[in-house]
Amino acid sequence: MQRSRIRTWLMAVTSTVLAAGVALTPVGPAAADPTGVQRTLDWEQSSDRTLPTAAPPQFIKQWATPYGATNITGPTRDGAHAARFELRKSDPVVSSSKRAEISQRDEQPVGADRWYGFSINLDSTWSYDTSAEIVSQWHQCDTDCPGGSPPLALLTDEGRWKIDFRGQFIDLGPYTTGVWVDWVFHVTWRTDSTGVLQVWKNGERVVHRTGATHGGGPRSPYFKFGIYKWDWNTGAPSSVTQRVLRYDALRLGDERATHADVAPQRTCSRGAPVASASATTYEAANPPANAVDGDLTTRWSGQGFGAALILDTGAVRRLCGAKVAWHRGDLRWNDYTIHVSQDGVSYTKAWEGRSSGTTTAPETVLFTSGSPDARYLKISFWANPENDWASITEAGALGL
Repeated sequence: MQRSRIRTWLMAVTSTVLAAGVALTPVGPAAADPTGVQRTLDWEQSSDRTLPTAAPPQFIKQWATPYGATNITGPTRDGAHAARFELRKSDPVVSSSKRAEISQRDEQPVGADRWYGFSINLDSTWSYDTSAEIVSQWHQCDTDCPGGSPPLALLTDEGRWKIDFRGQFIDLGPYTTGVWVDWVFHVTWRTDSTGVLQVWKNGERVVHRTGATHGGGPRSPYFKFGIYKWDWNTGAPSSVTQRVLRYDALRLGDERATHADVAPQRTCSRGAPVASASATTYEAANPPANAVDGDLTTRWSGQGFGAALILDTGAVRRLCGAKVAWHRGDLRWNDYTIHVSQDGVSYTKAWEGRSSGTTTAPETVLFTSGSPDARYLKISFWANPENDWASITEAGALGL
């Protein structure tokens, strides 16, 4: 009698799921829309490999030596080519200071909404110095604009990544040499409360500010990248005489772009940390913590249509998929959905489908909604061919 009720319940659930148009097999992530990307400078086009003689098309040269900016074949962030910048304390002054930079032209429209994605690799020789240097900056327009420092800059200072935003320093943690660090900046260039600054470091959002983003003028700030070390021109104390970094995967987008359009491309395979796990329901012997303990012999179990396991990654970050291992996963499939949320209250569906039914190992699914910014991941169970119990042995989030 009990088995008959379960079979009747399962048929009803399956009919409901199919009627709702739920996909029962995993599908790949949606392709990013490249419409808003104005310029890609990843050095893969031969026409862009103009260093050290000249800047690539649409850019301006700001270095004075044959080693100031060069094209290299390794290390690269992606593809076969990258750019290498080198600045020495003894180098000539360029544009009133010591710099080896490539610059956009000063032609950004007033009130522009812009996306900037790029990756930086600090050389192993990039040692601690009390004197800071800028490695990417957004310069106020050249004429009829307020003077002074750039309204936005990415720096290394005293062994740490920092952002200088209109004179306020934001500490983003210590830097590590010899590794590629991916950055995405989204700026709505405004002089009033409608301005926006968002920053992602290695896929995790680390800055979100609103309000004025620059001091005014007939145009919006323009982008420059490379090495700018003003203290070498002013005579301020500095314990180093050389700086070397690599730059790759630069994409510039307008108001039509998204994070995914400009972000340096990553394979969706990097595990995001899980700070804690909770559930909408569970039995005392199998609590949600069992699904994140690294042990496939323990499990979370919750009964009923829609029973959900909720993972908290501890911070808003770029998520692109999940790994889920099911109890008796080699003997039965499970239909389930994954929703994501920034606040744990409002959720958006990121994936829906069916486990393989052939393995107890974690299975990877990639979000069909792209790579949303989220902190929470909710895995909701809908059906399996045996009963109305959700039983997950391990689950985790994947980030970019």
